[in-house]
Amino acid sequence: MEANSPTLAKIAISWRWRSERSISGTVYPILGGYWKGLLIAIGEANEIRFQEGTHLMAELALVARNDAPAVEARSRPAETVDAPPAPPADAAPDKPKRRRGRIVGGLGGLLLIAGGALGYQYQTVWSHQVSTDNAYVRADITPVAAKVEGYVSKLMVADNQSVKAGDVLMVIEPADYQARVAKAEADLAQARANLGSLVAARGSAVARVGAQGGAIGEASARVTAARANAARAAADQARYEDLAGRGWTTRARLDQARADARSAAAEVAAAQAAVSAQRGQEGALQASTVGAGAAIVAGQAQVQAAEAALRTAKLDLARTVIRAPVDGVVGNRSVREGQLVKANQQLLVVVPVQAAYVVANFKETQLADMRVGQKVDVRIDAYPDVKIEGVVDSLAPASGAQFALIPTDSATGNFTKIVQRVPVKIRVEAKGLAAQLLRPGLSVEATVETKA
Repeated sequence: MEANSPTLAKIAISWRWRSERSISGTVYPILGGYWKGLLIAIGEANEIRFQEGTHLMAELALVARNDAPAVEARSRPAETVDAPPAPPADAAPDKPKRRRGRIVGGLGGLLLIAGGALGYQYQTVWSHQVSTDNAYVRADITPVAAKVEGYVSKLMVADNQSVKAGDVLMVIEPADYQARVAKAEADLAQARANLGSLVAARGSAVARVGAQGGAIGEASARVTAARANAARAAADQARYEDLAGRGWTTRARLDQARADARSAAAEVAAAQAAVSAQRGQEGALQASTVGAGAAIVAGQAQVQAAEAALRTAKLDLARTVIRAPVDGVVGNRSVREGQLVKANQQLLVVVPVQAAYVVANFKETQLADMRVGQKVDVRIDAYPDVKIEGVVDSLAPASGAQFALIPTDSATGNFTKIVQRVPVKIRVEAKGLAAQLLRPGLSVEATVETKA
């Protein structure tokens, strides 16, 4: 009995330690402070009972040692020793058995409490949560490229430097583009001068057309006067013809009347010819006016082209200064000071870490109760102790397989059903240190509270 007592004590201690470790490992995080206090109280009671059992076992061992001389005395035939009456065989183990029963009952009660707590936790929390570790931090990374060609004269940022929208990142040598601006300004001035000359020429042509109109008016007046004279001369000729037929006038006077009529008719013809000539000149002047107008239109087009060239030159000059398009952190910088860069060559990227979000690929079977606006618990693998809250922002219009380079076609070949995943965008509501920890590409675990 004495030899077995330490062994039994070790077994009991080991069994109790394992039980408490198992129970604390599974129940404590769930039950909270109240249940933890209850378990500690029960554990203290079990400790007392265990100590009482150990003391009892020690007493039994002491009794066994005290009984040993009496047994030896009885074994010697020469001496007779009255031994005390032995206790019943089943009397000593009754107390330890009852204590063990109480311990087992206490553990059974703990297991029952733990099972109830787990069931309550499942009904109130776990059944209203969906989670996935197929989630990553994302951000709308903005590449920065050169828009003009040239040598980088100044590099204003370093790797991983924070910048604000509008900050100067680098400067390309501007001398060539300044010369282009000066040339464009000179071309514009020349085009405007040419246009001014054309406008003046057209004004002169219009003035000549107006003067020619006056000349035509004068010629028309002369035609009218000549026609009046011709009419009077024709009337005189007719009268003298009648008088000469009656013998009341001389032959000479009749010839004079006839000559006057012919002269008046000739003056009418000359006046009409002058009017026609003036009208011809007017047509020529009007044609020159139209030509001057067309030249003005061409001159205006040249001015507009020169203005456009000047705007382009100024724009190219402004593009020699490369600025940050958004707030963020400089990354993937591949340019150095003095390097020759080409137009449209990517130089670096700006990562808006302050606007980072999470894309979680949930299984299609997890989307039944998921809605926009539900709260999300985000845990970053790199920082497991940091809790970040988020909100479901939107669900993708199709599963990720639909956006693959080569979408799968289940209508051909053998069919194996595979659970599809749908990307869910999660807006992160992080501030302070938590916001600074977000970096695109980090793996996270997202848990959505789907309870309404």
